Amino acid sequence: MTQTLRIALVIVCAAVYLQFSPGRILFPDDEIVYQTTRSLYERGSVAIEGIPRRTGEPKKRPTGTFGWAPGTDGKRYGFFGHGLSVAAIPLYALGKQVQQHAPETWRHAIRSDAFFLHPRSPGNDWPRMLVSFTNCIVTALAALVLAEWLVALGYTARVAMMTALTYALGTSAWAYAGTFLSEPLSALLLLGAAWCVTRFFAQASQPNPQGAGWLMLASGLVAASVHTHVLNVVAVPAYVAWVLTALRRRGALRDHQRALIAAAAVGAVGLAMLGASQAARFGSPFETGRYGHYSHFVVPADGLLAMVLAPGRSLWLYSPALLLALPGTRAFVARHRDVAIFIGVLAVSRWVFVASRSDWWGGWAIGPRYLLPLVPFMLIPLAEVLTRAGTASRRAKVTLGVALTACVGLSMHLAAHNIFEHMVRISKREAAGTMRYIDISHWVPSASPIVGFNDLPIDTLAHGSLRLAEHGHSGLAWVFGAVAGLGVVAGLVLARRLLARSSD
Repeated sequence: MTQTLRIALVIVCAAVYLQFSPGRILFPDDEIVYQTTRSLYERGSVAIEGIPRRTGEPKKRPTGTFGWAPGTDGKRYGFFGHGLSVAAIPLYALGKQVQQHAPETWRHAIRSDAFFLHPRSPGNDWPRMLVSFTNCIVTALAALVLAEWLVALGYTARVAMMTALTYALGTSAWAYAGTFLSEPLSALLLLGAAWCVTRFFAQASQPNPQGAGWLMLASGLVAASVHTHVLNVVAVPAYVAWVLTALRRRGALRDHQRALIAAAAVGAVGLAMLGASQAARFGSPFETGRYGHYSHFVVPADGLLAMVLAPGRSLWLYSPALLLALPGTRAFVARHRDVAIFIGVLAVSRWVFVASRSDWWGGWAIGPRYLLPLVPFMLIPLAEVLTRAGTASRRAKVTLGVALTACVGLSMHLAAHNIFEHMVRISKREAAGTMRYIDISHWVPSASPIVGFNDLPIDTLAHGSLRLAEHGHSGLAWVFGAVAGLGVVAGLVLARRLLARSSD
């Protein structure tokens, strides 16, 4: 895959995501992570102020205590991972600069009738706007890494790009790109680690292997994912088992002892740093700061079933491209048995662990939020489907094209609206019935965002810029027009490659 195609893929995805970004911090979780970014930039600390109103606290918790816990020094510390906060620092710094130079009216493109977690002002709006674009870039990079991994697995650049675009635009990755939640960065880091492991094996099979660096980088990325969200620690055994099992099957464990020890050391240091951070803040390396207030272990039956079948939580319903990948599973297993087993272990372990927690749905989110990092992994068999499509009948190609287009249409629908606004409306139905509002959101078809978003207003900054232009302030609309134009040019580059007859 050429450098031009890599750049074009990232630009296309980022341009689309920016057009659908709401331009603000949507969720209480996002606000806590944002405050950590601000504190790191302004004070070199991770102590935060918190949200001075009731948001996601359990019923028995005091107002204004969501998302943080008192540290051993008496300060308030967020209990979410710091990976995303660190990644957003450059955009926070840019937001501070934009605040000083951009026209004051531009920030009014943000919907003024939406729920806000902070007082409105230029100093509050601009940095948050720029920081809210973080996952637009992160998810675009995840699409690129997915393509790189597929090429490393032996698929053509054309198939790799089509699969990556399907992930970017035909799954719930698109909707989450407009949030400041940690799952998109988790997906990027875990994908990057898998790509690095594949590169390690490619070099380990050569007479003079030089792949230790790839294995160390993979270990570092997995450790970084745990700093992004502690749930990612569940992925560690899957990566370890993949590497050890594959090397044992090849009879090459002894040949790569040094590489394994080095990678284990990198991972151990990364996990130890998390433990040290938690001990410094909360007094124990094993205390995240949640103190059991927000969730506990439960019998996983409800979560296991809901994340497969529930109208409001099914992984396949909100990332329907995964269904198109299923026919390629057998061929993928036959071609990449070790990778397929790794993906299976990664997916099942995360699915079961998430379902075993009382907050398995991940709060007010689209579909099963905590399973989002699995989506690119589970989509990989689509590469086999697309490979076979090259020699399929015209009717089969048209059918696949229509199905992929439908996936993109659904993802666009989900990305253009506000799940927070939808859930507020659903919560009002609890008083009128016998079901809890959260159960309504899981199981009642009419409460699904797919249905409920139909009569909600569009919630994107680009749309707001057009409305602002109607009142004589067209500058921001021209900016979005330029972004769209850049995306179109990059899209033409990609389209030329996708339509080319060559399959290399």
